[in-house]
Amino acid sequence: MKKILVIDDDEIVRFALYEALSGKGFFVEQAEDGMSGLKAFEKDRPDAVLLDLKMPGMDGMETLREMRRSDPDVPVIMITAFGDIPTAVEAIKLGAYDFVEKPPQLSRIILMVRRALEKAELEKEIRRLGRSVEEAKALKEAYGKLIELDRMKTAFLSTISHELRTPLTSVLGFARLVGKKLGKWLAPGPMPDSQKAVRDAAVMAKNIDIIISEAERLTGMINNILYMTEMEDESTEWKMGPVAMKDIIDEAVHTTAVPLKEKGIAFKQDMEDGLPVITGDRARLLLLITNLILNALKFSENGVITCTARRVEGGIMFSVRDTGPGIPGKDIVGIFDKFMQSGDSMTGKPTGLGLGLPICKHIVERHGGRIWVESGPGPGSEFFFVLPSGGDGAA
Repeated sequence: MKKILVIDDDEIVRFALYEALSGKGFFVEQAEDGMSGLKAFEKDRPDAVLLDLKMPGMDGMETLREMRRSDPDVPVIMITAFGDIPTAVEAIKLGAYDFVEKPPQLSRIILMVRRALEKAELEKEIRRLGRSVEEAKALKEAYGKLIELDRMKTAFLSTISHELRTPLTSVLGFARLVGKKLGKWLAPGPMPDSQKAVRDAAVMAKNIDIIISEAERLTGMINNILYMTEMEDESTEWKMGPVAMKDIIDEAVHTTAVPLKEKGIAFKQDMEDGLPVITGDRARLLLLITNLILNALKFSENGVITCTARRVEGGIMFSVRDTGPGIPGKDIVGIFDKFMQSGDSMTGKPTGLGLGLPICKHIVERHGGRIWVESGPGPGSEFFFVLPSGGDGAA
């Protein structure tokens, strides 16, 4: 049984982590401050540590330094408030495995602890290997895997920092502009003339629309991150039942109606009549279709997005086709890998977090299906997926 040491001055956080980790089969030891945590660490060496960054007395950074001196191989995960993320990044440079924000999302922590333990075991194996040709080869492969995992984590942190900062900057900037306008309107004194008031109201309405749009974009990115964490936890429950995919597609079109209208992109459905129902998780199938439509929309500046559905042997084949510039061959390879990003049609720069298509792949495969793309440097891309039908009833 793996032993986890939780060091946090917040009793509620300690209790929540104790319950979550114990429920997953870990032995959990607790400490309420850095000094007592360090003593527990040195007395009865844990397999991993969850360490609060801000504590009275010996804070998390100082505790981390002492732990690194005592044993540099035990993985340490920092627990931090949102505003202390830069300090948490510094902790990673000092040797922490990763950090998680308060209030801690328990499923993400469980996954992170498991990964930290796996990495520690891999590093231990690397140190053990290296005496024969076969062992040297295994050492090289294990080390390459470790480097790739670290590279992906670094790239992800860099990307997410940039992508989340952009809509937040817009939200804050336009909110301040609206606040200034409202301040002038509500200040004591003569009211502004009617024409100027109408212009100001129009500007504020436009700014509020931008705030809402950027906040929704930010929410979508955060939801994808949370879903990516959740989907890698094999204990996550899937609510399977009969689903009419025509209803799912209609709902996805309604969800994406505003961005479709803003870009002037038409949407067409070409659905075979009397399709059988699918046995699946309704919420996740909706996320699948929505992500594919948004992906098509991202790479389309005009034209139409078309969704089709046809019976095939053993199930139903769906597709989402756009009229964008197509996907270069170098980007098709690994397009469903996490954090893989293709340039957008206007700037050639990557957009988003590179999580939408990996999420689609995971959802399709969990439903017993498969997904692929057909595209090239010419116009248009088409994403196909096949799902097994769940019965003889018509959708």
